[in-house]
Order: sequence, then structure tokens, then C-alpha cells
Amino acid sequence: MERFNRQFVWIGYKLDKLLPNVKYELAKADLPVNPVKYLAASFFSALVYGVVFFFFLYSLFFFRDGIITPENSILSGLAGLISSLFFFALHIAYPGIVAKKYAAGIDSSLMFALKSMLIQVTSGVSLFNAMLNVSKSNYGVVSKEFENVVKDISAGESEAHALEKLALKTRSEYLKKTSWQLLNSLRSGASLRGALATVVESLNSQQLRAIKDYAAELNLWILLYLLLAAAIPTMGITFLVIMSAMAGLSIGPEALIFIILFAGVMQVVLIGFVKTRIPKVFLQ
Repeated sequence: MERFNRQFVWIGYKLDKLLPNVKYELAKADLPVNPVKYLAASFFSALVYGVVFFFFLYSLFFFRDGIITPENSILSGLAGLISSLFFFALHIAYPGIVAKKYAAGIDSSLMFALKSMLIQVTSGVSLFNAMLNVSKSNYGVVSKEFENVVKDISAGESEAHALEKLALKTRSEYLKKTSWQLLNSLRSGASLRGALATVVESLNSQQLRAIKDYAAELNLWILLYLLLAAAIPTMGITFLVIMSAMAGLSIGPEALIFIILFAGVMQVVLIGFVKTRIPKVFLQ
């Protein structure tokens, strides 16, 4: 992308007007990327994918039929167009995916960082020094976020303005609430210790609630797993065997292989889905 030819950047400017959210998603994902160049590169990357799929499908049709037909050209063109649109949408959604993963990394360490700040503020350390200590500690991306806040304050910005930038930029809802809570305390002159204690208690209760909600919905996924991966395939095979004996239907190995493959695929899909539903909570 950085080596992208400048004469094609105008495409990025056109797409930037149509897709203004991309620049914000790139910022939330902490990707130091020019959004105009990213959009232009995404366009040509999707175009290359479309051309590759077009020639691939076109070659298959040609080797199958031995001649070039208008129908094969139209089908190949549609396949290339659909693949281009698909990969362009994937490129556009990619910063948002990265931002969500980045936010998950923040949520995994935020509780420990906030408790450290609470202890420091309770001991008489200023908010700036508490954030400075957190930025130098090993709290993953949380330390990086507070490092950016410390840099903004050191550059001359007020603590309130730096925290406001953090609240508007971050994709993590927990860090966003924390930033606004500290910001309101600074502007109103309220106790920072009380604000941090409230935030820690709120985050702790939300994570406990997330665990309870996951435990409640896990019963439903277990039931679906037993039905789709065990009960329905077993009953289906039994029903087919009975029907083959009573109605004279012939049940070949293809049907059995299909049912077994269906059961295996459903197990993998359900296990993967349940794994993605596990709440990212880290209590202490």
C-alpha cells in the first residue's frame, strides 16, 4: 500500500467520501495507515482477486467444453464480479475486525490496570503518575493506550482532553466508560478514588453478569448439539433403515456417508460457535 502508485490515489479519495467510517475504524484498531491509500489498495486488491477468479473459472469451462461460449464468458464474468465485491467488502470490514480484537485485548487487562491505579490514587499518587506507571507496566494494549494519553498530556494537552480523546477513539466499551467516568470526575472536582472504585465495581459486576448469562445460554447450545450432532443423525439412519425394509427403498452408502459428514460438520460448527460465545472476563 505504501508503494502504491500516486496516480491511482484519486480512487481512494472517491471511496473515502462513500465510506467515511473506514478512517475511524483504522484509528480504533490503532493502525497507522492512510485511509485514502488503504481504500485505493483495497479496490485494486479486490480487482486482482476478481480477475484471478474470472480466468480460473474461464479456463475450467474451456477445458471442459473445448470452445469459448457466450454463456461461459458471462458466468465467468459474474463469478469475477462477485468475488471482487466479496473481497472488497472483506477489506473494508477488516479494520473493524482488528479493532474488535484490539478491544478484546484491552478488556482482558483493564481490570488489573484499574485496580493498580486505584491503589496508587488511594496512596496519594496523582492521576497522571498513576497512568504513567500503568503505561510502563506489563498490561498489554492497556499500557499502550495509557501511554498515548501520557504522551498527549506531556505534549501540553489537559488530562480531561486526553481522556476525552481516549474515550472517543477506543472500541472497548469498558475503557470508554472508564475514560468518561474519570473525565466527569476531573471536570466536577469529585474524588478520583471514588470514581475508580465505582468503575472497578461496575466492571466486576458486568463480568460476573456475563458469566451468568453465558452459563444460562450454554444449556441451549448443549441441547442443539445433542440434537444436530447425535439424535437427529441416529434417528435419521434408523428411519431410513426401517423405510428401506418396509417400503423397499434402497439406502446406499452415499446417504450414510452424507449423514455422517453432516453430523461431523455440525459438531465442528457448534463447538466453534460456543467457543466464540465464551465471555472474555478476567476477575481477580
